[in-house]
Amino acid sequence: MSSDKEIGAPFTLASLSKPVSSTNGRIHATGVCSISGIKKRKRTEIVVGVEGECISIYSLQNPQLVTSYALPPSASFTAAPYSTYRKGSSKAPAHRFTYASTTESTAGAKSQVICFHETILGDNAETAKTSYTPSNGSQVSTIESVPVAGGSSSKDSAHDVLATFENGDVICLSADLSTVRWVANLRAAGSQKEETFKIENVTLSTARNVMRGLLRSREDIAALLSTDSSEASDLLELTQILCVIGQNANGTRTLQLLQVQPRNEDLPSTQLQPLKHLLSISLPKPSSILLRTDSTATYSLHATSGALHILVDGGVISYDLSGTVPNVTSELLLSEAKIDSFLRISQDIVFTTAPGSCRVFDVKYSSLQAYLSLGAAPISDDASKKRKHAQPESELSSITPQVVAYYAELGLVVAVRDDELLGMQYGGTNARKRVKTEGTLLIDALGKGIAKPKPSAESAKWSDRKEKLDRYASKSKIAKFEGVLASCLGIPLEKKTDAQSKQENEVQGGPLTNGVGPSIPKEDAMVVEKVEDEASEDQLRKWNIPTAIPESQRQSHRQHALYALSKIFKFEGSTLKVAFFPPNVFQWLLQIGHLTKESIRRAHLDEAPELAHNIPKVTDGDIVKAIVAFDPELHILSAVLNHKHFLPIGEVVEAIRLLTQSLDDKPSTADGTIKLLTNGTAPADTDMDLDVELDAATTEVDHALTVLSNGVTLRSNTLRPALIRLHTFPAPVISSTLRSVLPRRDLESLIRLLHFELKNGGWSSQYDFIPSPSEELPDDSPDDHAVTIIAALLSSTLDAIGAGAWLAGVSNPADATDDGKDIIDALHADTSEALNGFWEARYMRGLLGEFLRYAANLPKSAKPSSKSLENQGKPFAVSGIKEDDLPMLPLGGRGDMGVEKTKQGKGGRKEERSKREIGMLISKKVPKYSFERIIV
Repeated sequence: MSSDKEIGAPFTLASLSKPVSSTNGRIHATGVCSISGIKKRKRTEIVVGVEGECISIYSLQNPQLVTSYALPPSASFTAAPYSTYRKGSSKAPAHRFTYASTTESTAGAKSQVICFHETILGDNAETAKTSYTPSNGSQVSTIESVPVAGGSSSKDSAHDVLATFENGDVICLSADLSTVRWVANLRAAGSQKEETFKIENVTLSTARNVMRGLLRSREDIAALLSTDSSEASDLLELTQILCVIGQNANGTRTLQLLQVQPRNEDLPSTQLQPLKHLLSISLPKPSSILLRTDSTATYSLHATSGALHILVDGGVISYDLSGTVPNVTSELLLSEAKIDSFLRISQDIVFTTAPGSCRVFDVKYSSLQAYLSLGAAPISDDASKKRKHAQPESELSSITPQVVAYYAELGLVVAVRDDELLGMQYGGTNARKRVKTEGTLLIDALGKGIAKPKPSAESAKWSDRKEKLDRYASKSKIAKFEGVLASCLGIPLEKKTDAQSKQENEVQGGPLTNGVGPSIPKEDAMVVEKVEDEASEDQLRKWNIPTAIPESQRQSHRQHALYALSKIFKFEGSTLKVAFFPPNVFQWLLQIGHLTKESIRRAHLDEAPELAHNIPKVTDGDIVKAIVAFDPELHILSAVLNHKHFLPIGEVVEAIRLLTQSLDDKPSTADGTIKLLTNGTAPADTDMDLDVELDAATTEVDHALTVLSNGVTLRSNTLRPALIRLHTFPAPVISSTLRSVLPRRDLESLIRLLHFELKNGGWSSQYDFIPSPSEELPDDSPDDHAVTIIAALLSSTLDAIGAGAWLAGVSNPADATDDGKDIIDALHADTSEALNGFWEARYMRGLLGEFLRYAANLPKSAKPSSKSLENQGKPFAVSGIKEDDLPMLPLGGRGDMGVEKTKQGKGGRKEERSKREIGMLISKKVPKYSFERIIV
């Protein structure tokens, strides 16, 4: 892995519920795997278990909640939940199995293993819950899935569940926990049979991975697993190896490899032992880290590379088990802090977290590759002082993230901190472009000792650029702001025009147009820099933004997007406003999909976490309101609606409301006269009325000029994509949103607008209107699909008002009631015309149906003509119709299809007719009066 990778600032992937027990409640999280055939793969999902609450599964590519299963309030986990996903097809459903080992808080309660089986087919999902109660009285420590070879009658993949207990027992259950496959004991199957052998970690891997790593130098043991048959590859993938790590009474640790006997669906039972001992490896003791017998260790075993990492007493010990003799490769022990959690990134790279920091180490050369300083939890000063003096250090470390998993495709490290699921960017190399070595080179470790961790150069560079961006944003220097941010994002700019290059060259003291020019003295450098800033201040250059941005880049540039959103949008009280608008940055935010209400609120939370309680929430419609308030001419709103970026229905309805209000010519019914406070005297009524009428007339003139100056075309081009976006949502959602957002007057305006669009298309015009051949149709006539959109939206808008609202006059003025009556009459007239047109078309179709059917079948007829039959000397029908007469069929007539050259034989197969049979059929089709020519 390249050494120039930096750790991104942590961001929230999901907000979790707090455990029911505030003192002992915990949150357990782990990755989700998928099963395809007999192979298990890592899936970009996280399963999170909150004690006393639920088990939830979150997607990481598009952070969202996938599914959730409720738990009783008294339930607590004995191990992290386990989830696996089996993909389906268009006809077969997908299956998701989620397992958890829970125990009740009541005294004497037994632990049990529960399974949530979710069957997913399209948009429908059904969940079934089953459970199994162990009888050994011990608690489950790990849960894993074992793939099962499909039988001859089943093509779907299957799996069993393998659960290990703290006392060393292992039980294999069916996928739904209804059947016990076998029961064994790890101590009895292994070499360490003493009761003092404490099992600390159990990892499941395939025989193929173990042979590549742990048994790389032990060909004698690997020969027991490999076979010479053609199905060796599938058998090595199907055979599972249990890697058991335990601690002896003297403090030494031992790794045991146990083979799990594979199972086939056609052979449900077998006489072989379920577990077979292969090898035991004694781990050497480290030199600098003291291993106590009462210490708790965290393990990470990678069987493919033979690397083992152990976190114990705040230090990380790394072993290389691929050789003949295991050896200790590194010992990481920080002097200033203890490591709380760690995660393997690659063969020699580990990601660690400590109180107040995150570090990435290269264990091969014991070097620090990346560093990130973490801030404290956002609490008040008084509360922080009380907490520091009152609570121990163990409780203060709760703000340290606990890493869960790493996804190389996304370059994302997933961690849990308090009640949040966090993500941190690191790496992001494409999985398809694999490098030869996963670790770093020796030159990358020079000067990166772990004794003096410092903030990374990239973080310092971003801090410097952030100060410069703040300065440009405060002075509204859009061009310079976009230039610096484009360099941070690595986005190229368009080339400067000749006029811009000439002006910049002359300002910098370069040669003039004739090739000669004065040089700038050193004492005038400050003046030139000031002139340069003023000259290039308004010279915006377009960004060359790619049409498709990879997901890894979207995640890595998330901090830049949140910073830009914090500068563009500001809160004035509880109202969202656009305070600074760089056009290229705004387009880039649209392109990467960060222009959402969630991202805007997260941007302000990251900028001022101590003011989180004062930051108002952003609701649907606030973004559109802020954009229209900043640009009343609706150019920005038009660009947003015509972009492919997703908008929620609340934003779309708000855009339609503002557009219909801008197109509505009727004055508001509200009285806008401002009442003045006077001390017993008041100006004359004529003067006040004159001022009010003058202001109203000026406002109407300004509005009319704004709409007429290319405003109608812009609004129509903005309204149509808004209506198309609205049509993509379900009809009940459209009706409920329109009813909750738009008032009665705006709903009637929308109905009139949709009615006008329908009439403008010509679908409800009078029948006697026939355009002359010289008359040309308008170029902006809507397409044929628009009638479906308009009719559906018109129906949803009518449902939003409701039949009762049309009939009841609820505190509406008389003119509003008349408007409603006019709308109903116009819609009734158009509906009648449309229905009449449908009936006329159906009647004409009935009249011409037989003729159309005959015309459609006539080109398919294989009957030879009379002329060809006459030339061949075969019988032919005499036609009494003259050539000048028009051949017609009576109603109900049927065209003669001739003789088919094939017939249906035995078993439904097509067989060719013989010439004799064809001639006989033709002779049978000869009418009663016919003429046969006989040649003697």
